[in-house]
Amino acid sequence: MNIKDIKNMSEYATYYKDEVSDKECLIVDKEVRTCEEFSTNIINHGKRFVSLGLNKGDRVGILLFNSIEYLEIMYGAMYAGVVPVNINARYKTNELDYLLKDSDCRYLFISSESDEITNFAQLILSVLDENNQKVGSLIDTYVIGGSDDERLKDFTEFLQLSIDNVEINKPISKGEDPAFIMYTSGTTSNPKGCPLSHNNMIHSSVSMAERWTMTENDTFWDPLPMFHMSAILPFSACLISKSPYISTVYFDADESIKILEEKKVTIAFPAFPAIMLALINHPEFDASKLSNIRILNNVAPIDTLRSFQDALPNAKQVSAYGLTEAGGVSSYGSPDDPLEKRITTSGRPFPGVKIRIIDPETGEQKNNGEKGLIEIKGPSVFPGYLNDPIKTKETLSEDGWLATGDIGTLSSDGFISYHGRLKDMLKVGGENVAALEIESFYNNHDGIMLTQVVGIEDERLGEVAALFVEKKEGSNVSAEELVDFAKGKISNFKVPRYIVFVDEWPMSSTKVQKFKLKEYDLGNKIFG
Repeated sequence: MNIKDIKNMSEYATYYKDEVSDKECLIVDKEVRTCEEFSTNIINHGKRFVSLGLNKGDRVGILLFNSIEYLEIMYGAMYAGVVPVNINARYKTNELDYLLKDSDCRYLFISSESDEITNFAQLILSVLDENNQKVGSLIDTYVIGGSDDERLKDFTEFLQLSIDNVEINKPISKGEDPAFIMYTSGTTSNPKGCPLSHNNMIHSSVSMAERWTMTENDTFWDPLPMFHMSAILPFSACLISKSPYISTVYFDADESIKILEEKKVTIAFPAFPAIMLALINHPEFDASKLSNIRILNNVAPIDTLRSFQDALPNAKQVSAYGLTEAGGVSSYGSPDDPLEKRITTSGRPFPGVKIRIIDPETGEQKNNGEKGLIEIKGPSVFPGYLNDPIKTKETLSEDGWLATGDIGTLSSDGFISYHGRLKDMLKVGGENVAALEIESFYNNHDGIMLTQVVGIEDERLGEVAALFVEKKEGSNVSAEELVDFAKGKISNFKVPRYIVFVDEWPMSSTKVQKFKLKEYDLGNKIFG
């Protein structure tokens, strides 16, 4: 079989098994799986799912911290034609109750491990109703590490299931069959289930590997959560290219600096400013010791990306544009692109992916760098939301265009640039202001680590900007100084009326939850 004939995501894990059997495939902190071990484990897991009586299309939930078991369960399910549901590890009882009912999971896999925020066993037990019946159609919950509660099963019971008489010679699902379901973070409503097909993910994964010319000589570092596309898509691309994939349970700047050096990482995927800033501001950070890094991926304002490129001059800083509904990523910058293109854009769309920019009010197409709403069409676009035909109809046109809700531009030579969410636009005294523009301006301040801007209702102007600031260590910058810093540099209507200093951000999996910032005490107006 030719690799181009693969129609199931899990098959990439078995394709090179014999060729690179002893090579490291997956590393999570100190635990390692070779290509042969990972392949064997997912095939055996697939057989275990069949022995449980699960059929093609049945669903199982995965609620775990990053771990080797996470990906083995996920890929084993896909091998058996079972659809894994990747559950955000930050979800609480209301979200879990909704998701488990909405997805109709037959089984659930959790961990006995906990931190100061999350205890999965307590969460699941708390969504049992007063009659002690499991929510939805959930039959059994397996706990990696075991549980003292008789309502939960030990994961070893799953591992001990008899598979001697189960024959699976090849993956059961393929093509347009759903590969997995990922729920997008909800803000004002419940999370939305996004089923992605094998074809969706194979197209995005192959495109990513090709765009970055990934080979078995690469080593990929990615600290992002496995319930997020920022981990699942890169891992799939690593399987295709035979590149070892390095993850971690919790991002720690001390350990990450060591791993980047010791493993001679060639592709670093911090992706978000908070992670990258923690690395480059670390006292042990030394760019000369990270000279193996050839590609550095981050999504951030232009000036922030420029500072990241300066911090690692031997690497090629690239950026991405995408969303779960479009297979995770629709475009990546190429290391072969000119510096300014890599810093100011997210590269060109993947082969076969079409992107257009339309006027949000008239629907007319805009050209030559005019700003408007981004729409996407192509083989990576999902078929629609789970159990939500109304939202699907609002998001997908009859001819297959996905309305992203993002503001962007498309240059005459085909490079896409992201300018923020439509709902992230402020209307200050009749003037449209992008929150991203104000954030980008303040992120240049020497005393600032990270900023976020939200719109606050105002009797006089309709809406004004509130700036939330995380200071750099040792910085004593004041709100008054930040107002003065902006005067004469940006229009007065863009200068924040409120400035709030924060030590910790309200986060989803990887993004600041801006809607929660509006609940903070803003204090008095600092300007205007």
